[in-house]
Amino acid sequence: MQFSLMVTEVENIIQDPSYTSDDIKRYLNLALDFAAQQVPLPDLKRIGTIETVQDQAWVSLSELSGGFSGRLRKCFNSSGTEVEIYPTLDLLMLDYAPLTSEGAIEAVAQEGTILWYQKIPVSPETLTLLYYRNPETLVKDSDVPTNYPEFLHKLLFVHGAAFMLFDQIEDGVEGEKINTRSNFWQSFDENNKGSGIIKLREWVAQRRVHYVSSRWSN
Repeated sequence: MQFSLMVTEVENIIQDPSYTSDDIKRYLNLALDFAAQQVPLPDLKRIGTIETVQDQAWVSLSELSGGFSGRLRKCFNSSGTEVEIYPTLDLLMLDYAPLTSEGAIEAVAQEGTILWYQKIPVSPETLTLLYYRNPETLVKDSDVPTNYPEFLHKLLFVHGAAFMLFDQIEDGVEGEKINTRSNFWQSFDENNKGSGIIKLREWVAQRRVHYVSSRWSN
C-alpha cells in the first residue's frame, strides 16, 4: 500500500482535521518502527563491520549500514571466531571488571547502540556483526513498506497509526477510549489472534528455514 493511500485511510478513520497529512505520516512511520521492534524481519537482517577504539572498551554501533535497530545476533572477532554476547553490561563486568585488561576480544555486551568488549585489543580490531537494521522511513507519496507483506499494511500501519492518534484525541475522555482500543485491537494487540502483529509473527515463522545439522555430537 502506497504511503499516500495509507494517509488517506488514516484520515478517513480519525476524521480530525487538526491533524495534518505530515502529522499522520509521522505516526505511520512510528507504527512501522514499532512493528519492526516487536517482530525481527528477515529482510532487515544485515552483516556489517565495526572497528574497536584504541585503549577504549566500547564502540558506537550507530554508524552501521542501514541504522542499528538495537538487535545484535552474532559477533565475530578479526580471526573469524565467534565471541560470547553477554545479555547486559552488568554481567560482563562481573567477569571482566574493571574492563581495562588488554588482549584478544573474548566477549561483548550490547547496551542500546553501544557495544562493550573485553578484552581490549592492543591495536584496533575489526569485528563482524550480524544485526538487524531499521526499516526504511517512508517519505514520498509513492513509497511502499516493502519489508512487510502487503496484506498486513492496513492492519499494522493504518490501524497502528490510528491507534496512536486516537490515544491523543481521546486523552481525558472518561471511561474507555473506544476508538483507541478498537484500533489497537486490530494492529498491535497480542491477545487478538487476528491482529496485524500476530499475523506478522505467523508470516515470519512460516518462512523460516529449519536447519538440521548433519554433524554428530560426541
